[in-house]
Amino acid sequence: MERFSQLQLRIIFLFASVILISLSVFSYLRINSLLKSSTLLNHTSLVKLELESTFSRIKDADSDQRGFVLTKDTTYVSQFRKTIKDIQKRQKNLYNLTLDNYSQQRNLEVLNTLIDKRIQFMEAIIQDSPQTKITVERWLVARKLMENLRVQKDKMVNEEQFLLKLRTKSLIKETALTPLFTFFLIIFLILVLILSYYAISKELKTSNVLQSDLEKKNESLAKMNKELESFTYISSHDLQEPLRKIQTFVTRIIDKEYESLSVDSQNYLNKTNESAHRMQALIRDLLAYSRLKTEIFPVESIPLQQIVDDVKRSLEEEIMENNVTIKVSGNKEVTIIVSQFRQLLTNLISNSIKFSDPERPLKIGINHLIVRSYDVPFENVSPNKHFSKITVADNGIGFDPEYKARIFEVFQRLHNDMTYKGTGIGLAIVKKIVENHFGYISADGKLGEGASFTIYLPA
Repeated sequence: MERFSQLQLRIIFLFASVILISLSVFSYLRINSLLKSSTLLNHTSLVKLELESTFSRIKDADSDQRGFVLTKDTTYVSQFRKTIKDIQKRQKNLYNLTLDNYSQQRNLEVLNTLIDKRIQFMEAIIQDSPQTKITVERWLVARKLMENLRVQKDKMVNEEQFLLKLRTKSLIKETALTPLFTFFLIIFLILVLILSYYAISKELKTSNVLQSDLEKKNESLAKMNKELESFTYISSHDLQEPLRKIQTFVTRIIDKEYESLSVDSQNYLNKTNESAHRMQALIRDLLAYSRLKTEIFPVESIPLQQIVDDVKRSLEEEIMENNVTIKVSGNKEVTIIVSQFRQLLTNLISNSIKFSDPERPLKIGINHLIVRSYDVPFENVSPNKHFSKITVADNGIGFDPEYKARIFEVFQRLHNDMTYKGTGIGLAIVKKIVENHFGYISADGKLGEGASFTIYLPA
């Protein structure tokens, strides 16, 4: 009887082991299928985002063309050329993203043809405008070309939206089935433990704890996804709608009443238009950040001076009012997430202006050097790597060195005097941007002499 019991136990154990292995293999296949569905979903979102961004840049090029026709300012032509290069780059991205979709490749060919026609038409208007007045008929043709572009873009977006619905259903199905098979796997694990070896009961408890943690993380992830959907809606609708109205009204004034305005009013109107475009770009970046992972932001090698020039244009009034001198030195190229690093420099330069010494002109020095990992004064730095060391220093009022450890905390203000206004979040944003680059930042200062911020980014 004892032998029979042992034999029976072994048979049960063998049977349970076979089922356990089978379930493990099947669970692996389900998880693998889930990952594939998730990848396809992310890919569809990428295509939609690139289509919207491409069309937005075409509208930017159209605004630059109109600006040149109205003002004859060649700055608009330079900006127009940069925008065209960006559009061409995005066309290549769209081609690579749609290689797996024959229908979208055909749609893309039509879209690229329309884009090329629109660009050629804008080039012709820029060439002709200095000599002849652009007729209403030509502007109507331009509008028709833009409308055709919009229709073709919407067609491609709708097709991606259809794919998105299908893939979302597939992802939901995969997500619903995976916990079910996980549950059966746990049941058979318990049977194996009860009918065979009591000694591994502790491992079973550990498995249950891990399963509980996984469920909590799934609940947390579901909550985060819900909040992300809400933020996406606000960014794409509630925030952009008033901005579109501002741009519409500004465009109408430029089209109809620009020549009748004073020079100062024209300058104010142009700056309002530029600010609206910068706000639109910021919302677009935030929207992309909310929909996709941080890795979607391209890391580019770009001249540091170019980024500084962008920041100087955005802070032009403050710089002129406070007689600020900004000097850039060292290595020219820096590898960064452009939109985020532009915000970083904007915050640091604004901070320097805010805490400048009224008794002397403000000077800001930005220096860039390439250093090795052993020159980075932080712990757990990856060895055998190169880093960009970027130092932003000023001769403002400075701060007490004892506060340099907490200066990057949210809502920390070292100066309570109402003379220095601010929210106390600017430097916290700077630190977060550095962390997004997997870099490091430190601050140093002396009262009455100035402050400096040293940033280390992987080169």
